[in-house]
Amino acid sequence: MHRSSFRIRSLRTWLITGGMLLGIVFFGILYHRFFLDHSQSVPTEGGIFTGSTIGAIKNLNPLASDQSLFDQDLSELLFEGLLQYNPSSGQIEDALAQVRISEDSKTYFLTLKKSARFQDGQPVTIEDVRFTFEKVIQNPVFENSVLRDAFEYVSLEVVDKNTLAFVLPEQNIFFLSLLTTPILPARYFEGALIEEITDPDFPFNKKPIGAGPYQLKNIVPNDDGSFRVFLQKNKYYFSGEPYIDQLVFYVYPTFEHLNVTHPWSTMFSKIPFVFLESFEKKLFEQYHLESQYQKREYLLPRFTAIFFNLDKPIVNKPAIRKALRLALEKEKILKKEKGWNKIDSFFFFEGIESWHQPDFAEAQRTLRDGGFPYDSEQEVRVVAPENTPVEITFITSTSPPVYSRFAQSMVRTWEKELNIHINLQVLDPPEFQQALAERQYDMVFFGQNFSKNFDSLSTWHSSQTGGFNLANLTHEEVDFLIDEVRFSGAQSDLFALNSKLEDIRPAIILSTPKYNLLVSEELKGFSENFGKIRSHSQRFSGIEKWYFEEKLDWDWPSGKSKFWGFWQWFFGVDEAESKEINE
Repeated sequence: MHRSSFRIRSLRTWLITGGMLLGIVFFGILYHRFFLDHSQSVPTEGGIFTGSTIGAIKNLNPLASDQSLFDQDLSELLFEGLLQYNPSSGQIEDALAQVRISEDSKTYFLTLKKSARFQDGQPVTIEDVRFTFEKVIQNPVFENSVLRDAFEYVSLEVVDKNTLAFVLPEQNIFFLSLLTTPILPARYFEGALIEEITDPDFPFNKKPIGAGPYQLKNIVPNDDGSFRVFLQKNKYYFSGEPYIDQLVFYVYPTFEHLNVTHPWSTMFSKIPFVFLESFEKKLFEQYHLESQYQKREYLLPRFTAIFFNLDKPIVNKPAIRKALRLALEKEKILKKEKGWNKIDSFFFFEGIESWHQPDFAEAQRTLRDGGFPYDSEQEVRVVAPENTPVEITFITSTSPPVYSRFAQSMVRTWEKELNIHINLQVLDPPEFQQALAERQYDMVFFGQNFSKNFDSLSTWHSSQTGGFNLANLTHEEVDFLIDEVRFSGAQSDLFALNSKLEDIRPAIILSTPKYNLLVSEELKGFSENFGKIRSHSQRFSGIEKWYFEEKLDWDWPSGKSKFWGFWQWFFGVDEAESKEINE
């Protein structure tokens, strides 16, 4: 009797326990299905990014003036500024600090964030900021003259232990871009001379510590002249740890070395445009990587142009400048060279476009009416009334070689269609730089690069004659309009400036180079952050948000109960019905 009752109680206990377990399992399955119905894929940690590129290491200090392109790539990854440029929005945004601008727009208050830390875990301090700008950049013998000149008349004032004020002598809307300058940790340079700070052999510059999303692990050279660079994520990065654990770069001295190695890289960059098609074909055919890479073409804020030296009597004549532009067949010149876009505007990167068609007959009439008739006896165009032949000295550089090819094509057309003698001089880089500095030319074909200098207006300001202003343009109205743009940033002022430059014609804008890279489709988040980059290195902008791996996470409104949501889901009550019931 007792034994029978015991068995019944045991059976009942097992049934209850089993039922509860089955209920828990059943509830768990239902809740998991509820989660699946209200979840989304989100990035998660993991993976190794590999990149193949062409380059060399010259100096890993981000303030050095002689950095290679690959040095700049590493600087983008290893260092951070008080502010940063966002290619997606095209705006300057807060980074290590928050910015506030005074009402008169002459004082910029930068307050360091609590999350601002270097890769060794130490906080970024006011002393680090003052060291970077006052002790290094504003030092009279600092070698990077572009940076030094940009901060020459800027004073720094300590507001409190976390805030520094940059005080400008006058308003300049482009000053925000200068605050993207990388910050150096002062303690690693204690007692160093200014010449040592940017010396590539200085200990810090061998293995730098910055506040960027990744930190340098090691550099491994190979026997063939290539090398590998290993980076690991910075767990102290101000906006959060990157998703990708490691970056590995395979860096080659020439494209030929890159062409035969590592076909599995996540990203191929700096591939010469003329070799891109054959390189893609090799990836697709030899390594069977069809549809695994996407090609991204991009432009940078740089252009090539013919600059007229307005101090020279011959090209100071408006008729000469107008005729040369009318007789320039840009499409024909660029058709022979792969990888170039025709542009006409002085400010194409700011979205201002112009349109110019060649017209030889109009060019000839312009010269005739402007005092440069054709002399049939001499079979050449002359300067009236002296009847001396028109002769123009035109210089360019042997590097890159395409410059001389462009220049030769222009000269052939101008001499044929306008009967003007052009004395073309293709100079080696040292000789060319000397000729530039001494303005030994009537015209020069050269490029302007504004990747680091957001203030492209300096090309035309009279204060830059003998410097960036290769045309030696001095014009009060142009200077006024430039100052207005720097003051307000208004697009209307920029259009007015562009229109004025179109009237003066201090230069003929020819082209901008096209660039490209190949990116594995396994890499996610890249396209969203690529945007309108201003330099090759900014292809890594937003890399902390790139990822390979994903996981499921709740896609559920904030503040809404999952418990009640589950029962509504279980009984099939949709959102509209739930709202009616609650009302």
